[in-house]
Amino acid sequence: MANPETPLSVLLVDDEIEACRNLKSILLEFVDPNINIVGVAHSTAEAEKQLQVHNPDAVFLDIEMPNENAFQFLERVSPIHFEVVFVTAYDEYAIRAFKLNAVDYILKPISINELANAVVKLKDRLRYKTLISTGNNDFTEVSKQINTKAKLNKITLKGNNNVELVSFKDIIYVEAFGKYSKVFFLKNNAVVDILTSYAISDYEELLPANIFYRIHKSYLINCSHIKQIHKDDTTTLTMNYAITIPVSRRRFSSLLEFLQTKPDFND
Repeated sequence: MANPETPLSVLLVDDEIEACRNLKSILLEFVDPNINIVGVAHSTAEAEKQLQVHNPDAVFLDIEMPNENAFQFLERVSPIHFEVVFVTAYDEYAIRAFKLNAVDYILKPISINELANAVVKLKDRLRYKTLISTGNNDFTEVSKQINTKAKLNKITLKGNNNVELVSFKDIIYVEAFGKYSKVFFLKNNAVVDILTSYAISDYEELLPANIFYRIHKSYLINCSHIKQIHKDDTTTLTMNYAITIPVSRRRFSSLLEFLQTKPDFND
């Protein structure tokens, strides 16, 4: 594992030769010239061999490759002892499903800023060494869900110093903090929170639409935790655990309609 004094060692995996050359060039010329690219692989079989030889800190991994996709590969070589950044042009079901479970992902064509941010995140993960203990099960579970088109039932919430694997049902609400979000959830029967680097719009897209509702520009709630609705001069919700959240005036009527059409929320 890398430490602050040693360069980040990475393996690049993509079946397209030019894609690897491009990624290598951007990493070294525009992101961090001290990154140690220990190898380049154009198949998962080749990548597996290089992993055994080089033991890199991180792998930049394409998703769709011949014979075996990235999730199948990660499941097969589990337990993994490296961080993963997906680099892919595949912006469909898989992106939506694993977006909050991967360390990071970058869409092709590659953005220098996004790549630089990914490297910062990787260094943070290595510094705290927290993802390793949770990542193996995440990749296995996501692989099964992608292959069966099953719905996810949990997400990985990544803060600066910690990683939490949380069931959807345990998330009470998400609050926007600019381009970041604070997620409030249950852990050991207590309400805790974690500040993540994803916008509230990302959570609105990814959390189940039959449970979570955006009641305000700054709040996305789990409707199963609603206890009461109060409407006076302003409208507020009382949630479980004595949490009070404001409701936007323009979203109040649509919230009521949403709750009435969802049998799970009707007493």
